[in-house]
Amino acid sequence: MIWESHFWKDDLLKQAIELRKRKTQTRWPESSFAKLERVLMLGFYSVRKLHESNKLSTSTMTQAIPLVEYPTTGKEITLLNWHHFHELYDFDEATTVDRDVLFVCHQFVHSFVFSPVFDDNDRLDGVMFASDRQRHTSLLQISIDQIIRLFDEVGNDYPSSATYKLNSKTGDYDVVTS
Repeated sequence: MIWESHFWKDDLLKQAIELRKRKTQTRWPESSFAKLERVLMLGFYSVRKLHESNKLSTSTMTQAIPLVEYPTTGKEITLLNWHHFHELYDFDEATTVDRDVLFVCHQFVHSFVFSPVFDDNDRLDGVMFASDRQRHTSLLQISIDQIIRLFDEVGNDYPSSATYKLNSKTGDYDVVTS
């Protein structure tokens, strides 16, 4: 449980700055890919942990995050072929879907497929990803601008009130923060 959230939130703001810098980068050695993956993995883990500690407003966590979704081609996505994901998902059948923040956090934290997306000028434009469970259904894509906005929003989200209601099924409290 996170007691003092500002340390975590300050790091998210720094990660947003790092991602802004990555948007202008045009050379991508392997170390840059690793740093990007680490920033995103730790960033989304931090968002999830802040949420679990009731340190974020409910409105932040329930907002709709627009994603592009690509269905599978029917072929199995495995440890030995995931890096050929361009052959395993149908990129002609893309649809736009909205998911909440926690869903996106889980996808990144448990990512099985992870690949940066670049624009025509070799600049970072987004990320394709799918968790170990999601990989069997579809591949998702999020824009880097959406991630930056989310990290900025979470980094500046300091709820001022909370209501607690005992949940008889879980034996613990449901919390709504604002």
